[in-house]
Order: sequence, then C-alpha cells, then structure tokens
Amino acid sequence: MTDKKQEISYGIFTWGPCILHLKISEDFHKLLLEEALASRTKELDYSSKLAGVIKEEYMFRKKEIFLPWIAQILGVYDEAFQKHKNLRYKPEDKPNYLLSSLWVNFMKKHEFNPPHDHSDELSFVIFLDVPPEITKEQEAYDGRSGGPGSLGFLYGEGNRQAITYQSVKPTNRDMFIFPAWVKHYVAPFYSDVTRISVAGNVANSVQLKDMKKYNEAKKIHTEKNKND
Repeated sequence: MTDKKQEISYGIFTWGPCILHLKISEDFHKLLLEEALASRTKELDYSSKLAGVIKEEYMFRKKEIFLPWIAQILGVYDEAFQKHKNLRYKPEDKPNYLLSSLWVNFMKKHEFNPPHDHSDELSFVIFLDVPPEITKEQEAYDGRSGGPGSLGFLYGEGNRQAITYQSVKPTNRDMFIFPAWVKHYVAPFYSDVTRISVAGNVANSVQLKDMKKYNEAKKIHTEKNKND
C-alpha cells in the first residue's frame, strides 16, 4: 500500500479586537514632535486626568492641525476593521469621528502605565522619540514578557490555549490604533532617558448627555488611503 499525502485546506477564524499597526509619515512625525515640545508647558498639564504614573503629560495646544493626517489614518483603520469582520469594505458607510482628546507623554525611567482602558470608540498611540538606550534594554532582557518599555494589550480569558495578550516593542513613528475598551499597559524602562509618545481618543457618536464634554472635539471625515 502506497502512502499518499492528502491535500488539506483550512481557514482560521478572525478573533478578538482589531488592532492596527502602521508607520506614520516623516512629515506627520516632524509636525507632531514640534508641537509636542511646544506644548510642554504647565498650563497644558494633563496628568491628573490620566491613568499613567507619568509626571509629564500635556494636552496639545493646537490639535486641529493634525486632522488631515488623522483623518486619512482612521480611514485606513475603518477599511481594516471591515476586513477584520470578513465584510466587504464600503466607503459610503464610513463613520464620522470626533477627536475628543490628544496629549503627549514624556515618559522617564521607572514610570509606567498600569492596565487600563478608555471611554471613547477608538484610541491610538504614536511613538515619536524612542531613545536607543531602551532598545538596548530590550535586547538584553531575558524574560518572557514584553520587557522594558513594551506596550501590551490584554483581551479575553487567560486560557493557555488562547492568545490573550499581545506585546510590542515600539520604535520611532510606530502608531497603534485599537478599540478604546481594550485594556492596555506600558511597562517601565530603567535608562535615564525620556521617551516621547502621543496618545488620543476618538468618538464616532456622541450622546446628548455627553455633548458638553465634546464641545472642544474636532470632527474628522475619514479618508481612504490615498496610496490605494
């Protein structure tokens, strides 16, 4: 009897939240970094409103100038989300978003963000300046977690047969977009340096009771990636 290999076709179910990773453009990165440094003033302190154990966190002084870039990126996320759900992308069904908050983090050694979530529709984080000392820490790390300065996402029950967390080691111009309800955290690092990142929240529908909260929010019309 001759052994005959059978051909097996298979598929894997898409499961869990849609988390998008991309690299922002150099122009967008430059503008964000310039405005981040200009917004580093006592009057714009935002740390009391955030979960992080980070001393220096500030609102942006002019968040509306970033809307053209954020609009295009959110259009890409919307397309990816439809594919994540195994649905055909329909540009006519794209949502309208409100940029409800935008802030910059100047994270130093021993500081961290504990596991937390946000209240809006989507959240995002962009890494503007990741010092090489943090990368060296990560390369020297022997543990099984994400290591120093890592960004982690948590979801689902802790069964060892399931993937319930993702951990990444951010580099310059990395951007991560995810549903605001997904718990996430940032591990501390130990080098005497400062890492600069930007975070924001986006809403796509505003209930009447929340209108006052969103008075200063800016509306974003999402755009499909112009390179498509």
